[in-house]
Amino acid sequence: MFFIDIRKEGSTLYAHLEGRLTKRHTHQIEDYLIPYIIKNDIKKLCCDCSKLKKVDLEGKYALLNTKIQMKKQHGNFLLCNMKKSIKESLLGYHFKIVNLRKAEV
Repeated sequence: MFFIDIRKEGSTLYAHLEGRLTKRHTHQIEDYLIPYIIKNDIKKLCCDCSKLKKVDLEGKYALLNTKIQMKKQHGNFLLCNMKKSIKESLLGYHFKIVNLRKAEV
């Protein structure tokens, strides 16, 4: 299973990703999150990945498409609190990944 919980504050969108981002679940990003970003003119997207358990190749591409869309809108895309194993698998994709305290996300 994969869940996205979003909260909008001004032009910033906070998304909490939970579960396994696999080929079976990438439609949630492609069909819901990216159109939401476009429709609401989001300039900053911060994804809390602390509860993300797995990201397969299709999931990486979904995150990459989100990053590309944010770049098209001259916005920023940030992945936060990602587990070390997932973070290492995303090294070649040039994502901005930081660890924040829970209170800041």
